[in-house]
Amino acid sequence: MLLTRVFTMPDVRRRLLVTLLAVLLFRLGQHLPLPGVDVTAVAAADRPDGRLPGLLDLLTGGGLANLSVFAFGVLPMIAAHWVLVLGGILLPRLRAAAEAGRAGEALLARHARYVAVLLGAGSAVLVVRMAVDGRPPLAGAGTDVLRDTGALTQITLVACLTAGTAAVLWLSATITHRGFGEGLSLLLLAQVAAVFPGQVREVARAHGGWAGAVAPLALLLALALATALVVTVRHSARRVPVQYAKRMIGRRAYGGTTAYVPIHGGRGGFDAMLLGSLLLLLPAPPTPWLVAAYALVVLVGVFLRGALGFDAVGIADRMKRQGGFVPGIRSGRPTAEYLSYVHLRVTLAGAVATTLAALLLAGVLALPGLHAPGAALGVTTLVVVVRLGVDTVLPTARQIGSRIRRPELPPLRGPGGRGERTAT
Repeated sequence: MLLTRVFTMPDVRRRLLVTLLAVLLFRLGQHLPLPGVDVTAVAAADRPDGRLPGLLDLLTGGGLANLSVFAFGVLPMIAAHWVLVLGGILLPRLRAAAEAGRAGEALLARHARYVAVLLGAGSAVLVVRMAVDGRPPLAGAGTDVLRDTGALTQITLVACLTAGTAAVLWLSATITHRGFGEGLSLLLLAQVAAVFPGQVREVARAHGGWAGAVAPLALLLALALATALVVTVRHSARRVPVQYAKRMIGRRAYGGTTAYVPIHGGRGGFDAMLLGSLLLLLPAPPTPWLVAAYALVVLVGVFLRGALGFDAVGIADRMKRQGGFVPGIRSGRPTAEYLSYVHLRVTLAGAVATTLAALLLAGVLALPGLHAPGAALGVTTLVVVVRLGVDTVLPTARQIGSRIRRPELPPLRGPGGRGERTAT
């Protein structure tokens, strides 16, 4: 019934068509070759093995290896986001804009677009120079993929790649404002969905036998378990009850209600998992010490992110000013100590659960069908896949469901007091 309502509601149908058309144009641009590129030579070029080239191919959707118009995919947008994050730490103006509400968000979004285009232009110059020198990205040295290496051709290629980055920015903004979901995440999901199954298939074909058949199934099971564990940790919370005293203001009574202070654990787990997985981006098999360092980075990163993001003293003072108290705990400093104690336990539990999910992804790659020095699959790739499942698929599905199930407008009241329902 919900599926039929998707196609019968005009607003939902229009947004869904805009999203699908934008993704289709994005994937078409990642297959459209640049002018002057020899498609036959690109297809026949030897691709380097290893987890780092596989991750780069995943983040560009195969466009960089094919030297397409959208060669960089959403990679400049991701890099621009991290540039602004680091800039917010160093530049007070960016830090103030991040705390200024919607106006600051609009300013940061505009700066992010400028930075993304500049990064795309700089990357275009680098890629074109590599192709001219016979060293195109994700291809072996000595590969001649350009029919002409003149100055005009190089300028044209740089202009096309820069324009492709700007076009990807426009498609992302179109999905965000007129479609479903967040544009950057959905385009990244389209890239991963196009490249990741092929990487799994290549690994299974390289080993063959029972290992090649069982290992992909075990990989899918580990991804599902890790996703379920991360979702459970992120959405779970310890709700501390808060009782507000009853007050009389004039003839009316206020307060006397019960509220809750939600304490979450495991926030910022994906950032720690991505940071720790960089230790495993090596062509050699990961050693036990390297895996232990990876787990320690995830555990400490998630714990510190949760511990530093909770102000127990501020919450206790605000509760005291509003006449609230935790049953059985005195207001003021005892309440702050109790909230800190609860938050410490919840944060530690969330950090341990996130570390188990990270080790699950690292452990599945040790299977015979997936454990190979030249395999394209790595822990970073699996972390990206899990993050897209949590931060893209689930929010988009909730957004579509909320628009399908939204309640009807209340009936309008006429002069006679009778309600008349009008079509919207």
